Amino acid sequence: MAATRLDIAYGSVSKLVRCHILPLPIPAALVDKLAARPDVVVAAGELTVLRTGSKEPADPAKHPQDERKYIGFDMGHSDAELEETSLRWWRSDPDVVLDNEVFAITVATVPVAVYRITGHVGAYTRPDETRPRHHYAGQLLGRLRADLEPAMRQDTPGHLRTLAEQILRSRIRTSSGGPIAYLGGVERPVVD
Repeated sequence: MAATRLDIAYGSVSKLVRCHILPLPIPAALVDKLAARPDVVVAAGELTVLRTGSKEPADPAKHPQDERKYIGFDMGHSDAELEETSLRWWRSDPDVVLDNEVFAITVATVPVAVYRITGHVGAYTRPDETRPRHHYAGQLLGRLRADLEPAMRQDTPGHLRTLAEQILRSRIRTSSGGPIAYLGGVERPVVD
């Protein structure tokens, strides 16, 4: 029922449960609340979107330069853990990410956090890959609370506060071959 109501795959509903966005048993009222959200439409410019999964331990043996403890999202993440899992290491176009400024983190179409990207920290290429992955610096503007309402940071600049809150009260549908997608009027090559 939840997958049909939310117009997402069953596996995406499972992802929402594993991330603790939806509890078990899944309350129909929370599903209805998510289903009623409007889809984000970018009228001008572009929005960088990270589509992530549930929290898992990072594998330092496989990728020793990636010092994260976890990858993926969990509602129980501290702000520091959220930043660590959200802002590094992604195959993306740093010029575009910096130019877009706003960076939305989603799980199965549900925005869970919004950042203002403030810089490019570094890049590295894994031994088994040919393109670099990038680490960004950012300011957390807001994140999703357990009741599915936005929790806005007090230090969020006014011109970004409304935008971040709108994003956190919406759903974001993108298509991309990898975790990073760009939503807007610009056609970009797929970066996986």
